[in-house]
Order: sequence, then structure tokens, then C-alpha cells
Amino acid sequence: MNTTEVKTKNIIKSFDDLYKYATKQFLAYEKLEGIDNWKEYDFSIDCSKDQMKFKDMLQIRCIEELTEATHALDNREHFLEEITDSLNFFLSSYIMLGIDFKNFKNPEEILNNTNHTLTTEEIKIKFYNIVDSIGYLCNLLKNRPWSQSNYLVSLYDFNIRLQELWIIYWNTLNELSLTKEIIFKLFEEKYLVNKWRIKTKY
Repeated sequence: MNTTEVKTKNIIKSFDDLYKYATKQFLAYEKLEGIDNWKEYDFSIDCSKDQMKFKDMLQIRCIEELTEATHALDNREHFLEEITDSLNFFLSSYIMLGIDFKNFKNPEEILNNTNHTLTTEEIKIKFYNIVDSIGYLCNLLKNRPWSQSNYLVSLYDFNIRLQELWIIYWNTLNELSLTKEIIFKLFEEKYLVNKWRIKTKY
């Protein structure tokens, strides 16, 4: 099954709904990856293992989907699916941190529905701005599995950069002319596909 084969049920009507279903999806995939109860996992951004887990979500998974989107610019449907996958991993990284999304700027204030027309090169630059912001954030995470010293994360700097990344990411979606209605529909389609894939062990 893919996104062209699902019928949306209009279950996502707000960003609160989006965060709720993003969390459900995150927890379901964490079970597949070996963590049955995320609340009992006791994630710590100061732990080298958890830092690598966080980096994997953002620097590998999120960026990989942006890269795939870049190579699908001639196929709108494929492009949007890759953007949605990127959004899934982007939100998962914040969920991993136990973030209260109410402490971040409401994307509705960023998605002003202005119709933008970007060239291929402009889209690539916008995507690199996300990559750069992700790298700048993750550069604060200094602990490695082989490190013999443990460096505590500067939570002040980390939170500032986390906020900056949030703004840059949603602003990029805005400049791609993705309204909240489009985002809700895209996210729900992929959520239903992923739910089916988990259920059927696809």
C-alpha cells in the first residue's frame, strides 16, 4: 500500500492532532526498534547512546528524506511524499526529547498560505538551510560511544538552536506553498500507510 491507495478520514484537523498522531506513530516504530515502553526508557540528551539516537533521527533519517525529495522535483506526488517522511522524522526528534509543542511557535503563524514559486536551485538552498540548522544543533552533542569523557549539553544553547530549527523547517514548508490543510492531508495519508505497514509487518 502507498499514499495513492488510502482514503483519508479527516482525523487531523489541527496541529494538536498532528502532534498526537505523530507521537502515536513514533511510539509504534520505537516498539519495532526494541523499545516497548518509551516512558520507561528514560531518554537523556547527555547520554552518548541517546545522543546518537537523536542524531540518527535528524541527521540521517530526516536529511535523507530531504535528499530524496530533492531528487524528485520532477514528480510532485513523489516529492510531497518525501517531504512528509522528512516531517515525520523531524517531529519524531522533538517527541524523543519530550518536547511540549505548546512551547514552540504555532506553525499556523508561519504558514501564511502565500503562493511561492521557487526554482530548483532555490529549493536546494532552502533544504540546505535545514541541513545546516540540524548540523548546528547536533554539533552541541559531543559524546560518542567510544568517548571516555562525558560532556554535559549546554541546554541553553541547545534549546535556542532547537527553536531556530523549528522556525526554519516550517518556514521552508511555507515557501513550498504547503498550507496547513495540505500538510494535514499528506501526514494523514502517510500515517495510515505506515499504520497498515506496521500491522501487516510489511
